[in-house]
Amino acid sequence: MLLDVPLYRQTTDFTCGACATLMVWRYFDRNVQLSKRNEFLIWTEIVALPFKFSSSYRIATFFIKKGFETKLIMKQGTSGEGRILLKCCQTDPAERKLFLDFFKAHGRILKRHITSAILDRNPTLLDIRRALSNHSPVIALVDSYYIAEARGARNPPHLPHWIVVRGYEDEKFHINDSIRESGLKIGKIIMEGRILEEAMDTYSRFGWPSVLIIVGLKANELI
Repeated sequence: MLLDVPLYRQTTDFTCGACATLMVWRYFDRNVQLSKRNEFLIWTEIVALPFKFSSSYRIATFFIKKGFETKLIMKQGTSGEGRILLKCCQTDPAERKLFLDFFKAHGRILKRHITSAILDRNPTLLDIRRALSNHSPVIALVDSYYIAEARGARNPPHLPHWIVVRGYEDEKFHINDSIRESGLKIGKIIMEGRILEEAMDTYSRFGWPSVLIIVGLKANELI
């Protein structure tokens, strides 16, 4: 099973979520342009205020608003208010609590609006296979280390990163990676399932729950 999800390279170090969203949107609507303009229009809709990175709730909301069948698989009750948020919170330490409180309150509001789309559990490779078999591409949060290593990078950093899983064959998965880096392979890569599973374990590395966002057409729109 291999879906024809187009590849788009991000133009910043913080728009991987927007680019993953753009690639999946374009898969369903060929009138959508793969452009920097759309990259940033999407980013303004899915940014995890008051930080620069993308919110899983807001990515799901983006597709729900556009009428797509959307599922967000993420264990609730675990939050990224630890190491990774403090790294992103580049403010005076005395002001960090204000930023973190805003982030948590905003997340609770977003969650209430999409409760019916949330599956409260840790995602698995089986979820990815089932989604792809139903012609639904998957946006996944991963540790960028494994993706960059698969593309030929030496000693890459560990960072949260959004990718699109667009296919599988036996124990291998086809991935669209939007990171633009000179000297590395093109962003369409193939990864062993066991490596992808390690990459998806963002909680162990960052204190951030594993996330899959599955996007498909509603039943009455299927041909």
